[in-house]
Amino acid sequence: MKIFGTALVVLCLLLAPPVASGMTTLSDGELATYHAGSGVSQDLTGTTLVNVGSYWFQDTDTKNRIELNNIVWDNGSGGGFSYSTPAGDPVTVDIGTYAGRTYVFLHDSTQVSPRTFYANLNFLEYSPGAYSYDPGYYDPVLNINDHITDYIVHDLGSIEVRDIKVTNNNLMTGAHGGVDFYQEANIDIGSASALSGFHYNYNTTNALELNGIHLFGTPTLAMVPEDPSTWTSYPGTFKIGNSADGPAQVDIGTNASGVTNIQLKLPMEGSIRVEDVKFGGSDFGPLALDGIEVHRLAIQINPKP
Repeated sequence: MKIFGTALVVLCLLLAPPVASGMTTLSDGELATYHAGSGVSQDLTGTTLVNVGSYWFQDTDTKNRIELNNIVWDNGSGGGFSYSTPAGDPVTVDIGTYAGRTYVFLHDSTQVSPRTFYANLNFLEYSPGAYSYDPGYYDPVLNINDHITDYIVHDLGSIEVRDIKVTNNNLMTGAHGGVDFYQEANIDIGSASALSGFHYNYNTTNALELNGIHLFGTPTLAMVPEDPSTWTSYPGTFKIGNSADGPAQVDIGTNASGVTNIQLKLPMEGSIRVEDVKFGGSDFGPLALDGIEVHRLAIQINPKP
């Protein structure tokens, strides 16, 4: 459950759009690409390289938290990945009400070159006086990374996701105390031939490899489940959250036993195919999950080893 939950959390993070790391001054030409009526439209072209020292979810009651450290979004070789908006189909941002709640709606039409995500994963158990070193911390004033903290740091390994491509991407986000979201997209992550996709490494050992991940709508009859060479296209979009079952939700909290958990509610529909699955060094071949209709999926993940 720990590995399966880790994969789900990372995929949810990858589905969300990247956030800007700081304010940037725009030229008159760049400002001219923005249009606002009932919302905001924008045409985008450029190259991006993202480095984030630490991103975490924290339980405000126990102060326990889960950290993604040393996060990198790049082209797989340390450089920036390119992006461009198709002509006539700008990125749009709108705010409105759906099913009685207020949401931000993002239509992201941007065509992005394959990119790679990498991060170290830690669970920090709050313990006053523990005086452990937090390797994910960065102090921009002192320019140091390690510092003594009142947390016991549990190293959960690292996550690497290579050659991510997202198309037909629409996202609605809101809040209920945690995060509500509806997401639909066509997502390709790596391929079996390139040995790329989702890799979870623990103690320098490749614990889990999902090479060639595809999230989409409904497969055609020509897409033979046991033969990835026939998977030449992936029609439609995979949906997380729907009108019948409500939004997907992400919360972090502490149960009656004092255990801090990530809590996921993930109604979903669509198809998931993986060209090659490896676990513990053994090859399990392709995976095909077609016609998925999940009306209720509630997962609690306790990240403490």
